[in-house]
This record gives sequence, structure tokens and C-alpha cells, in this order.
Amino acid sequence: MEKQPLRLSVFGLALATLISISPDTLHAQRYAAYPAGDDSASSLGQFQLIVDKAWVDILDAVLAGSVFTTTEGLPGVWIYDGGVFTSPVMFDPGTVVGRSDGFVSGSALDTNGVIAGSAPGRTYVSESQLTVKPGWPDAAGGVYEVHTFMKSLHLTDALTAHLGFSVRAGMQAPTRPVSAGEVEAYSINSDFPARSFFNIYVEVDIPAAGPLPAVQLVNVEPLLVENTLIRSFPPRAFYIHGNTNAVPVYFNRDLTLLTPSGNMTVPRGTLFGQLTLAGHGMSYGEFEIPSFETEMETELQSAMPLNANPFPSVVIQDFSPNYNAIPPPRLSQPYVSNGVFFFTVSNVTPGSTNYVQACTDLRPTSWVTVSTNVPDTNAFNFESPVVETYRQRFFRVLQVP
Repeated sequence: MEKQPLRLSVFGLALATLISISPDTLHAQRYAAYPAGDDSASSLGQFQLIVDKAWVDILDAVLAGSVFTTTEGLPGVWIYDGGVFTSPVMFDPGTVVGRSDGFVSGSALDTNGVIAGSAPGRTYVSESQLTVKPGWPDAAGGVYEVHTFMKSLHLTDALTAHLGFSVRAGMQAPTRPVSAGEVEAYSINSDFPARSFFNIYVEVDIPAAGPLPAVQLVNVEPLLVENTLIRSFPPRAFYIHGNTNAVPVYFNRDLTLLTPSGNMTVPRGTLFGQLTLAGHGMSYGEFEIPSFETEMETELQSAMPLNANPFPSVVIQDFSPNYNAIPPPRLSQPYVSNGVFFFTVSNVTPGSTNYVQACTDLRPTSWVTVSTNVPDTNAFNFESPVVETYRQRFFRVLQVP
């Protein structure tokens, strides 16, 4: 009896959805040399924000004579000056960016999501997470891209002002959304040079000064940072704020502030101001602080325009991103020999339990476990006698930790 082609699908617990096992095959371009994993490098960063007008008079009075109005950030610019905060240059010795395998832009992997990063600290990144995009034109069909996310960012002013400024993102800010991004080739003929951007969610710590207690700020709409010339991983790149307008930032904690008029209670979610500039130098070292300051001085001349009507208060939602995503198993092309068909299940976690399930009609109630496997390695083989009564049969693999 002639058999219909064996149709296989894989079910990954981390996705909770049925997906195709046929991965996009990379053509011979350079993203293929960078399988999914992490890029780590030192980095520098700086931000400037405009305080909301409701706070200017209060902060002018509270911060008068404090370290913020007597310590210089950039040459000739105070950390706080008449409603403008300019942070010191901050340094992170180990910024980590998670990176996926390369795939064709606009493919199912782009839409459904692809795993990025190395364990511990893997997550799925899909096109839907990239809610704010650069203004550059869409790429021509067929180019390759890589999904990324800011896995670990913890910038501090420990090398400069020593005041306690910091910026955290990714796993360093565990209640904020995934800071997703992508790197996209310009041409189908070469994956590099490429362009790159991130949608960043941060926690910004402003240290106490005078009567001002320590303040933590967050953004609830993503901060877009971008660079149009990426030549390799990890990139040597200066990312700059690319939003059309400044991004509002809000108090992340309830606050009691002693003002000249008495105590003032500030609820979480109250508008503090707007980020008009955010610069981040990936693969920049501590010895490059002077040149980074020069680049930032240039950017300060063209900071983002303010949002005319920011929300005066918001309800800040805390998130719990999954940074322990399980890569979906992969099934090889099956073959039949001497009345038995075989396939290999790869990309599994050693020591995990893997249920091979089968059905003939894809109804949710039809799946039956036909094999249970706890492999010592990242792959195992499955074999089963060919059953002549089946016109077609579907298989999936359910992996649990």
C-alpha cells in the first residue's frame, strides 16, 4: 500500500502553540557564523531629561546648593540646571545582548518569534514586540535579520561622578518588559554591514541630593535607540535615541518629598519629565570616556522635541518576562527502512522529559503519547513500525524541564 508522505510537527511547551519544524535555511552569508547566543562587551551611556514644568520650581528650590548644581557632567553643563538633568557618563563593564539565529525577514520565525540568547537568560523575540521602529525604509524582500534583546545592562557613574546614578535594563530590571531589538541586513548579497535598533525599557536611578531622596524612574513606552552601521557581533556601535518625540518617564515608587512648603507625597506613576536624549556606546571602554563625551555634546545640539501632552500620571504595570525559555525541539526528516520509520529529535535539554505524541487528524483531543524519553544528550532517536491502516499520521514532541 502506497503511503502518504509522513507529516511531522513539533509542539514546544515554552510556545504553547503548534509550529512548523522546518527552519529557514540560512544562505551562505555571515549571520550563519553567529549562531544564537550572547554578545558581551563593555559600554558607556548618558541621558538627558527635561523635568516636567510642575516640578521645576520645586527642584530648583530643593536642589539649590546641592552636589547636583555644583558638579559638572559634560564640560560646562551642570547635572541639574533649571529643569534639565544631564547625567554623568556611566560605564558598564559587562553589557550583554542576546542574539537569535539568522532568518529571512518577514518569515514565520520573524512573526511567531525566535529564541535569542544563551542559557541562563533566553527569551523569545517576535516582530510584535518591536512597537516603535526607525524611520528608515523597509528592507527589500529576502534579506536576513537577527532578533536581539538587551539581556543585561547596568550602567553606573562609578568611574566619573561617583554619585550613584545608574541605568538598568533587561534582567537587571526584572519588572520591565523585554527590551527587544533586531539587526537587519541591507542586501540579500551580504549580511554586513547592517542596521540595528532596540526598544528599550529602563529603570533610571537618580541619587539623593540635599532634601531630594533617591528617585527611581521608568518609561512605559519604549525608548528607541538605533545605529545604521553594524559590521559584526558584538558591534562596535554608538546607539542614539531615535524616537520622533521625547519619551516620558515616571516615578516608579511612592515618594515623600520635603519642600519649602512642607511634606509632599508623590504617588507611583506620576510624571517626572521626558527623556530628550539617550546615548549608548556598545564596545566602548572606560578609556574612551572623553571621546564619548564629545559625541554626546554633538548630539545635545539636536535633542528630541518634547511630547506636547504627556500623560500626567499612569498605572505602571510590573512584568515578569520569561528569561528561561526552552528552545523547541527539532525533528529530522523521517525515513522508512524494513517496515520501520525513524526520525531524530534534536535541540532538547539533557535530562528533560520528552513525550513523543501522535495523532491522525490534529484534533486537540486526539494526541496520544507513544514514547517517553529522558535523554542524556541533546538528541534522541524515535522509531516505530509502519502501521498500514494509517493514511497519514502527525507527530509532535512535548518537552518539559
